[in-house]
Parts: sequence; structure tokens; C-alpha cells
Amino acid sequence: MMSLSLRKKLGILLGIAVLCLALARYTADFSGGVFLNELLAPLQGTVMQIWHRAEAAFEYVGQAKKISEENAALRQRVRELTWENNRLKEYVYENQRLLQLLDFKERQAERFTLLGARVISRAPHSQSGILVVDRGGRDGVTMNMVAVSDAGLVGQVVAVGESTSKVLLILDRECAAGAIVQETRTPGVIEGSRESPGLLRMVDLPYDAQLEVGQVVVTSGMGGIFPGGIPIGEIEKVEGSALDKYAVVRPYVDFNRLEKVFLITEVHNVPEPADGADGL
Repeated sequence: MMSLSLRKKLGILLGIAVLCLALARYTADFSGGVFLNELLAPLQGTVMQIWHRAEAAFEYVGQAKKISEENAALRQRVRELTWENNRLKEYVYENQRLLQLLDFKERQAERFTLLGARVISRAPHSQSGILVVDRGGRDGVTMNMVAVSDAGLVGQVVAVGESTSKVLLILDRECAAGAIVQETRTPGVIEGSRESPGLLRMVDLPYDAQLEVGQVVVTSGMGGIFPGGIPIGEIEKVEGSALDKYAVVRPYVDFNRLEKVFLITEVHNVPEPADGADGL
């Protein structure tokens, strides 16, 4: 909508234009002598200046409208190209990630049969550390199947539907797993840390356990659910007394950015490596 101020200005310019045309015609047709022509000359010059300015103003208004329309079209095009660019970037990242996961699956083919699954949501009670994946009973998923990523241990299946399943994360205290320090073969149990969400604790350690920061913790295979040799994380610090010692372990899996997992549908009977675990 044109503003009232702009309409007033255009009305004034239109009036000036009409006046200019009238005076120009009058002075052109008038033959009243040199004196009158001399008398009207300054006025005619002023009128012509006003006319040229009015003409320039009309041209400016037209150009401004055209430029405004072109700018609007360009902004729309920029928005469209931005969306397209982001979509193409997402395809690139997705392809890179899929190639990485495919390589991981191929490397683990001798040890495990793996079923890929996409994380579709976190359960409403996410404080319990549950993820929902897009694989279920019709895909061959069963209770207690172990979930892993290319980084390490994720958790275990605790509920199976027709097309989806719930995975209880190793971060949850209800999802304890037998573990062992890779370098020293020190056994223990990994559980979620109540004091430090996002971290793990390795408990039930021998009283003479010698633990160091940076040592690698893997599954021990004890307990009958988690196969041995799956990487869990690294020891970040050791706390407690000699009789109640425990290690704080930072998991290898970044659970906040977890988008895809693998469910171990079959464990192959292959000899363990000499050092106990070559990891995933």
C-alpha cells in the first residue's frame, strides 16, 4: 500500500507537471511581443527546471519500484539456493557416515552378524537412558540383543515390537556389563555413573587393582549377554579407598550424537586375539 505522504508528494508533482505543460504551451503560442516574452522568460526557465526535476522524480520512483521487485526476487532465490545447498551437504555427510558404517560392518563380519538400525527417538522417560530404533521382531530382533556402534558398546535390547525396539544404554545403572582393563586384565563391572551423567563407573575391582588414567576398558564376556572384547571407554580417574576403589570411565560412544547403531544378531565362534580384545 502506498503511504499517505508519498501520495501527497506524487499529487504535488502531478500538479507541477500540469502547470509546466500549460505554461509551456501558452508561451509557445503567445505572440504578445518581446516585452512579454522577456517578462515570462525567468518564470518559464524556473518552470522548466521544476519540470525536469519532476520528470527525474517520476523516473526515480519507477526505478525504485523495479529495484525493490528485483531485490525481492533475488532474496527468494538466495533462500532457495541455501535450502538446496544444505540438502546437498546433508547427503554428503550421510554418504560419508554410511561408508564408515559399511566399512565397520565388513571388518566385524568374522566376529559378528550385524543388523543396522536407525535411532528414531528417545523414550519419553529419557532419564532412564533408553533409545528407540527402527528394527523389531519382523527384522529378527530379540530381547537382550547387544547394540554397538563403530565406536564401541551402546547397550542392550530390553523391549521388542513389530517394527521398533527399545535399547537400554550402558549409561543406565540397570545395564551393567562385565568388563576388563585391556592392559592389565583387571576384571570389574561397568555401570552408569549417578554422580556424573554421561560417564561410567568400573566397580567390583580386586583390592589390589592397579589402575591408571588412559587405560582401555572392554567387555569381558562374563554374564552371558555382552560378548567379550567390545570397547567401552578409557579410565579418566580412579577414586575411592583400597576397599571401595572404582574407576571413572569415559565411554567411546558419543550418546548425544548417536544416530545409527548395529544389533548383534549372531556371535561367531572365532578365537579371541592373544591380548584378549582387538576391539571393534
